[in-house]
This record gives sequence, C-alpha cells and structure tokens, in this order.
Amino acid sequence: MSRDIFPFLLGFLSISTQIFLLREFQVHFYGNEMVYGFVLGFWLLWGSLGSLFASKLPFQKKQLALLFEITLIFIALTFISLRLIRFIWGKPFGESLGLTASFFSALICCFFLSFPFGLLFFLNVLFLDGQIARVYLLEALGACLAGLAVDFGLIPHVSCWPSLTIIGLFSLLLILIFSPTKKNWFLIASTSLILISLSIFDWTIQKIAAKPFPLIESRDSRFGRWQVIKIDDQMTLYQNGMVAASIPDPAEAEEIIHFALLQRPEAKRILLIGGGFGGAIEEALKYPLAKIDYVEIDPSVIYLLKDLLSPEKRAFFESPRLNLHYLDGRTFLQKSTDLFDIIILAGPEPSTAQLNRFYTREFFSLVKQHLAPGGVVSLRLSSAENYQNPSLVRYLRSNYSTLASVFSYVEIIPGDTNIFLASDDWLSIDFNYLVKNLENYQIDTKFIRPETLLARLNPLRLNSLKSKITPPFLETNSDLKPRGYLYYLVYWATQFGLTEAKVMEFWLKIPALFLILLPLFLIIALFCPLLISKGKAAFPALPLLVLGFTSLMAEVLILLWFQLQFGYIYEKIALLITWFMLGLLAGSFLSLRLGSLKALNRWLIVDQALILLILSWLFLLLPVKIPNLIPYLFLFLLGGVGGHLFILSNQPLIRESQSYGFGYSLDLAGSFLGAILGPPLFFPILGLPLSIFSLLILNFFCLIILLIFSYIQKR
Repeated sequence: MSRDIFPFLLGFLSISTQIFLLREFQVHFYGNEMVYGFVLGFWLLWGSLGSLFASKLPFQKKQLALLFEITLIFIALTFISLRLIRFIWGKPFGESLGLTASFFSALICCFFLSFPFGLLFFLNVLFLDGQIARVYLLEALGACLAGLAVDFGLIPHVSCWPSLTIIGLFSLLLILIFSPTKKNWFLIASTSLILISLSIFDWTIQKIAAKPFPLIESRDSRFGRWQVIKIDDQMTLYQNGMVAASIPDPAEAEEIIHFALLQRPEAKRILLIGGGFGGAIEEALKYPLAKIDYVEIDPSVIYLLKDLLSPEKRAFFESPRLNLHYLDGRTFLQKSTDLFDIIILAGPEPSTAQLNRFYTREFFSLVKQHLAPGGVVSLRLSSAENYQNPSLVRYLRSNYSTLASVFSYVEIIPGDTNIFLASDDWLSIDFNYLVKNLENYQIDTKFIRPETLLARLNPLRLNSLKSKITPPFLETNSDLKPRGYLYYLVYWATQFGLTEAKVMEFWLKIPALFLILLPLFLIIALFCPLLISKGKAAFPALPLLVLGFTSLMAEVLILLWFQLQFGYIYEKIALLITWFMLGLLAGSFLSLRLGSLKALNRWLIVDQALILLILSWLFLLLPVKIPNLIPYLFLFLLGGVGGHLFILSNQPLIRESQSYGFGYSLDLAGSFLGAILGPPLFFPILGLPLSIFSLLILNFFCLIILLIFSYIQKR
C-alpha cells in the first residue's frame, strides 16, 4: 500500500501544477485561450519524451523520492521565471507578449515541469515492478483528487503562489512519510524553503514584474487577476495583463455613452455591459430620465475599485438610478425579460474566445430581443484616423457584416476608435442633429463637442470609411466560427509587425478541405514508419496515436465550447479537467478485467466505435443552448473511453517493445499534435463544427483499420 502513494502523488502533483500553469499563462498572455493549446501540447510532448527516454537512463527504484523533490524545486523556479517573463522578451508591463512569445514560453516552461513528470511515470512503473495499469489507475485517482482540491479548496480562497506552496509542502510530507529510502535532509530543507518563499515573496515579485510602474493592488478572483497601477491621480486597471480601464478616462467615457444616447436622449432604460470603471456610469447619469443597469461579471473588481476611488466617484456607484448585476453580460440577457432603449457594449474587443461571444450574430440577435421599439445598440472597435490597412478593413468589415445581418440600420462614426450604432429604426449621425441634442438637453461634455464632432462627422470621411467596409459583405462572425476573433488577432499582429500575422494569413489561404484532412495525414505519417518496422505488431499503436490526438483536441475544443456558452472558464478550468481525469480513472479500472487477446481486439473496436458516437453527439449539440453539466459529461465520457483504450492498446506494445514508456509516449505524442493544432488553428479558422468533423474522419479511418486488423488476426 505504501508504494501506491507515489503514482497517486504523481497524478496529484502533475495535474495541480498543470492547472495553475494554465491559469498563470492566461494571466501573462492577455487571457487568450490559444495558450491552452500551447501549454497542454508542450506539456504532453515533454511528458512523452520524458517517458520514452527514461528507459535509456540509469534509473533505480531508490531514486524515486529524489526525483520528486527535484521536480518540486523545478516547479517553484519555473513559476518565478514565468512571472518575470516579460523581461526576457523585452516587453513593458501591460503590453501583450504575442503568440510567438507564448508558444516558446510554453515550450520552455513545460520542459522543466513535464519532462520530469514523464521520467517519474517510468520510474513509478519500475517501482511497482512493471504494473503499468496500476500506475495509470493510481495516477488518474491522484489527478481527480487534485482537481477537486484545487477547484473547491484553493482557487476560491488562495491565489496561485500560496496554492503552490500548499501543494508542494503536502507532496513533500507524503514523500517523507512513505519513502523507503534514506532521507536527504539538506535537499528536503532546501525544497521546503523554496516552496515557502513562493508565498512570502508573492507580492514582492508582482511589484518587481510591474516595474517601472507602481503596482498598488493585486487580487486574484474567480475570473482572473486584477492589478492596479497608480501614477499621481491616474489609475490603470489590468485584467489578466490587459488594460481594462483607465480611471478616470473622461474622453473614453464620453465616447462610450454619448454617441449612443444622443440618438435617443429621452431613453429611460440603459443597459451597460462592461466598461463602467472609467466614468461611463457618470456620463450616462447626465441624462435625467435614464436608469442604468450595469452588468459586470466579477463583483471583486467593484469592491476593489470602491476602496480606491474618491468618495465623489464612489457615489456614482451608489446612485439610486443604477442597478448593479454581477453576471456575465450574455447570461444576463438570456435570463432577463426586460426591454432597454439603449444597450451599450463597452467591454474589450474580441481578442479572446470569451470576448468574441459579445460580437457574434447569435449575441446581436439576443440583444435585438431586448431592445424596445426604436432601441439602439452601440459598440466600439479599433481603427486608425487616416489609413486602414487590409487586415483592419477585413476586421471592421466582418463586424459590420455581422451587425447588418441582424439590424436594418447600421452607422459608423470614424475615429481612433470606430463607434458602431445599430437599430431596426432610423439612425442619424448628422452633425446638426447631434449638436442640437447636446444643446437642447444641456449635456455637459468636455470632449464630445461641436468642434470635435465636425471633424469626426465630415461627410468625406464618413463615406470613405463606409465605402471600405460595407461592400462586399464577409462571412459573419458566429459563436461556432469566430471570424471576428480570428480577424482581430491578425490585425493586432500586423500592428506590431509580428511574424504570426504572416503565419495566420498563410493558413487563411489554405483550402478548408486540406485542414479537415490534416489530422488524418499527420497520424498516417506517424504510423507508417512503425508499420514498416514492426509489421502487424504495430497495429495497437494506431489507436493510441489516434486516441491521443482525438482526446486532447476534443478536450481543448470542449473547453472552448464551455467558454463560448458560459464565459467563465478561468474559474472552472480545474473542475473541467477533473471530470476528464475521473473518466480516465473509471476507464482504467474497467480495463483491468481484460481476458484474452481476442477480447482485446474486440474491445479496441468497441472503444473506437464509442469515440465516434461521443464525437457525433458533440457535433450535433454544438449549436444548442446546453446546461453547464453537458461539457463535463462529454469530458468524462472521453476520458473513460480513453483510459480504457489506453490500457488495452498498451499491453501488447509492452510485450513487443519491452518498454514501459513506449505506449505512453505514443499517446502523448498524438495528444501533443491535437492540443497544439486545436486552439491556434482549427478553432479560429475552421470553427468548432468542422474541427469535430475532422476528428470524426480520423476516428472512422482508425475504426476501419482495426476491423481489417481483426479480420487478419482471425485468419
């Protein structure tokens, strides 16, 4: 029993570390979900290589505890390096590091974390005398308990580094209690000191990472990390490294509010989704009839700012004409039955899958249902005063096309940011009309003035912009095919001259059919050398490769599906991964009852057919509004079939290769490809339905090959 604690600890420690690594990468790389693919992909790649090469290293059973202790040190040092990563890339605080930086950062961080875990998997199998199924089962059990502990015990109450201290010290305690070898007390003391230092110096390292800007506040919430920089009387609020608001910012606040409300100055019900920190609420309250519903998903940011704002500014959040709703904006509209005269989207642009949910045809249709007759919706998008490059034009055109597919009238006010107004009733951006309303309703403004309006509403300027972005219409932005998200990423990359812009432009020109068949080509390319070298003995390797690719790409796509449906994956990433690991645990346990080789071949076919069935149901449910339990259920089912199939396929490979790590490395190699292609390539370019369809083709091919192999075996 005491020996079983080490594979259990392997699962507990690796999944805990992976969850916090995913959350930290989301914080340091602008909350972009593409980092999930990079982190999971390189995690699996290095784990695969560690497992594969472990057999070539002179490991002994007695070194197991030592390797665990060294891994704990690597964990602490890696997270410290990640927090200071912007200095390595030479970027100032608050500026996005870009996809290239996130790609190589994931590559390096995962090497120091996952490669040791791959070595530990092999060493645990050696420690348990070759019982790979038992190790896999215990590892899955540890992973499940880790996910539950992190989701319910740590994330709601403790920030990242103190959580890692708790996990590390708990792991070290288990090693001390159950290690059968002589203790290295110097290493144990050093490891403990390094782990405790994470908690002690958490705030200090955050302040160093923000330099030269003075960081005055940092708070981890369920939805991200909020940080506040203050210079003189100006505060800047950051969420996951991205500027969320400048406080105060009267110019932006006036732009957010007045272009919309001047269309309907007597509006009584105003819905403001996001963006209320910089003064937008104050500006909206200047309209005497207006009652404002302000929707903010994260209540902790309101509490944070109330402590920092002056009493005068704080009073606006306590106005009797303001209703605060702590809810995702999209969820608020789905639950509400109210109608609004004006709906203003004041959040960030669609730079992530989560934010793209507020710029899709489905969301605008939902907004339309909540507009009173003559109601107006307003949003802001990046632009340029004089020159719009092709990527910017494409981005703006896609958003215009999406709005025009839902509303009868769409108008654009040019500037450094473009103001989009949409309605099913008349709209006017005539200079005289807007100035007349400003004067008649005595709206006191500093930046939306007649002289600035005259420049922005110049007819030549209006016509020039509209002629660029109206014809021809582009494919609209949708939940399941996030064109706005893709085009924003390309535009953003071109702004900074980043190489990923050229890469994305290249992939945009590739025919969709090629991308759909790409997983099949890749798996065949990996499998053929094995088939040539090993003959029929290589057939069990094919379902392992396909399983790895499918399970991880499907897992990442389901995570993105959850994000699209509900918008709070940062909070639930631990629980989502836990359900996948629970499935692995259940599937691994059931596989222990395997009988003959004939039964093995039959069960491989059954498992492969079940994967096809799960993917088919996922494909059908993608466009449906679902309860939040459904993604968890899909992850559990995928994990269950995957765990069962892994054990079955691995047994003949172990007999053939005499290597405990060969099958594991094949599974992880396929997983690496699936994770690395899913978020950065398949999701933004193909969208979710065609990405799942691609997996269906791959798994159907695998099923056919397994049927052929079974037929050959019978003969």
